[in-house]
Amino acid sequence: MEIKTLWRANSKRHKGSILGVFSLLILVSVSLATVLSVWSNSSRFVTDEMNRLGFGEMTAWVSGLSQPDELAEEITSLEDVERVGVQSLIYSEYEIGEQTSDSEGQLITYDPQVYPYQIFTDDLSGHQEGNAQIAPGEIYVSPSLSSMFGVQIGDAITFPIGRNGADKSFVVKGWFEDPFMGSSMIGMKSFLISEQDYNEIAEMISDSGHNALARTGYMLHILKAEDSALSTAQLNASLNQNTSLASFAEFTHSRAALSGFMLTLQNVFTGLLLAFVVILLLVSLVVLSHSIGSTIEQDYRDMGILKTMGFTVRKLRILQLLQYLTGILSGVAVGVLVSIPVSALVSHMTVTTTGLLIPTALPAGLCLVVFLMILCLLCGFIWLKTGKIKSIAPYQAIRGGAEQAAKEIGNTLPIRKRGLGFWLAMRQLLTGKKRYVSACLVAMLLVFFASLLGRINVWLGPNGEGLMEAFHPADLHMAVQPMGETGIEDVEQTIEQYTSIADQYMLGMPSVSVNGIDYTANVITDSQRFHLLQGRTCQNPNEVVLTEFVASDLGVRVGDTITVAASLGSAEYRVTGIYQCANDMGANIGMNREGYDQIGEESPTMWCTHYFLADPELQPQIMQALEDTYGGDVYLHENSWPGLYGILSAMQLMMIFLYGIVAVFVLIVTLLTAGKLLFAEQKDLGIYQALGFSSGQLRFSFALRFGLASLLGSVLGTALSAALTDPLVAFFMRMQGISNFSSQPGVESVLLPATAVVVLFSAFAWMAADRIKKVRLSALLTE
Repeated sequence: MEIKTLWRANSKRHKGSILGVFSLLILVSVSLATVLSVWSNSSRFVTDEMNRLGFGEMTAWVSGLSQPDELAEEITSLEDVERVGVQSLIYSEYEIGEQTSDSEGQLITYDPQVYPYQIFTDDLSGHQEGNAQIAPGEIYVSPSLSSMFGVQIGDAITFPIGRNGADKSFVVKGWFEDPFMGSSMIGMKSFLISEQDYNEIAEMISDSGHNALARTGYMLHILKAEDSALSTAQLNASLNQNTSLASFAEFTHSRAALSGFMLTLQNVFTGLLLAFVVILLLVSLVVLSHSIGSTIEQDYRDMGILKTMGFTVRKLRILQLLQYLTGILSGVAVGVLVSIPVSALVSHMTVTTTGLLIPTALPAGLCLVVFLMILCLLCGFIWLKTGKIKSIAPYQAIRGGAEQAAKEIGNTLPIRKRGLGFWLAMRQLLTGKKRYVSACLVAMLLVFFASLLGRINVWLGPNGEGLMEAFHPADLHMAVQPMGETGIEDVEQTIEQYTSIADQYMLGMPSVSVNGIDYTANVITDSQRFHLLQGRTCQNPNEVVLTEFVASDLGVRVGDTITVAASLGSAEYRVTGIYQCANDMGANIGMNREGYDQIGEESPTMWCTHYFLADPELQPQIMQALEDTYGGDVYLHENSWPGLYGILSAMQLMMIFLYGIVAVFVLIVTLLTAGKLLFAEQKDLGIYQALGFSSGQLRFSFALRFGLASLLGSVLGTALSAALTDPLVAFFMRMQGISNFSSQPGVESVLLPATAVVVLFSAFAWMAADRIKKVRLSALLTE
């Protein structure tokens, strides 16, 4: 009963502290529960949808087959394969308004009885009941085309089927959910059409003969037998060795790889947000430590009296624990509840980027475990920090309070007339430095994370240059790939009408198998252009370079030997280096032209010529001129892809959100800390008022003390960011196939986070110090 009475009294007396902890824990729990919800639900949803649609352990995209049944039966005959699902498709580029795709699309016959894709409502707020009815001339697309091309319902999409104007146009009827390749991170997109339109296009391809621009093909969804002990890589090798799949496959991906493609954006963002939550939690611990210390100092005399009345140290510590748990538990509860609509908002806002309407149900089990761990951490921390109650001596507490019990001894700065406000602030800061440590630590942590975000933003660049450098094996201004009768000489003549060609090389991307596992090969005519990370490039015909992903997947290092196979046979190659290319989540290798010619056959349309222009600013005009002149006879692309701008927009929105949270945290921390400091310094403030200092001067001095403390923390945070950002971010990026993260921020990017945090601390401290006006000379009286 006595604990309950004192708990109520203390909660009322220290309601400011409890409210501050309550507010901090709301922000922490909202952020954490939202991150856990998005991460858990998106991963589970993609897996469940792939299972529901019958997609297997592996999917192979094949072409050159009149009928897939024989190949499917050949694969099914293997004891490690349960069955093979077949989807007919048509590979084709597409045009939306004035925009041309830089990757092929695949037109799929909509068959809801076999592959029941979910259809979105027109406003993308949910899914329709039942199946869609697709009439001839209508098409359903992924919502990510909205962020990639600005597609809306009613727009037209044109597919060039053959030369001489053999096109097929469709009107967008609605949206469908594609858990396979619906994300804006994936260049190739699926489109659902009617069976009548599919047959019509297939006939157009047949009639076009050598003038066909589109081609027919199939997706083979290979389901592994339940009792199979083979890994995905071993199954891939078995298929290449024991079936004729390699002769028809354009590319093959495992379910894990496809899931990785779909979830790249979510994984990167949730990783950054999780790191942010950890920073917020550390900030909360710092603030909690300061609050506990200040509360014990404020209640020093009362605790001494309670000890004389028979209260044990354990009871007093339990009282403090209950007091702070009031704010912690209520903050977590409110935060978790608020995270439900926040998760729904995030799901709705990202549907045009991810292509998925991620479920918003709170992962109760995961949240319960995580928040119990955090609660145990906070309780243990509070119990540890309240250990100083043991040192309270009842007699000394009653005689002199905390000031006499723990008097700070040290040199103090003299107050000088010139720059009086500054010297006054420095004197107070040095004599009461322990009270300002929390502001310094909070500033350090917040500046560290804000600087980390700033460095990521600099790496991305205004047009996504950093991301594109990570995804492309070599640099370029623009690339042209002749697909028909147009020769590369004609293309170059058109380019040179605008500007001269500074340099060029050719790159092909055929499919190969390495030690029996399918990968994409970046075959280049100038191997010195590869983005090399380690070792040297592949100079000789019997040499290759690998990405970190492939090297880890195969268990090989620089200097080891691997077997690479293609359409003409196989050969052994020596690994000479590790290079950077995040295409296919890093599942690719680099070869020179002579090396590929030993095992593969060059095709007329294999090579894409990459150009460097004397005047890069003319690149958009040149690409438009090539499109107008040659149309579907050439395939054009630049150092970008349509989904890039949606990703950059999402990144910018996330950074604005996080910077906003930083500002709110600084406000709460300042108000909470300032209240304790003003209480502890009220006698000093009374003395200064008696000496003639105005409330404005004292407010300025108080704000300056916060500014100086946060300045020190900001300097430390900036230094930590400079030392730790690149290795920390690179660790997370490697999981997405991006091996080389190196930020090179300018002076303004380095100084901006620190300056912003210092200004915020100073401004909020000035606001909080308004209560100095209420300090009276009676504060000098002692009992």
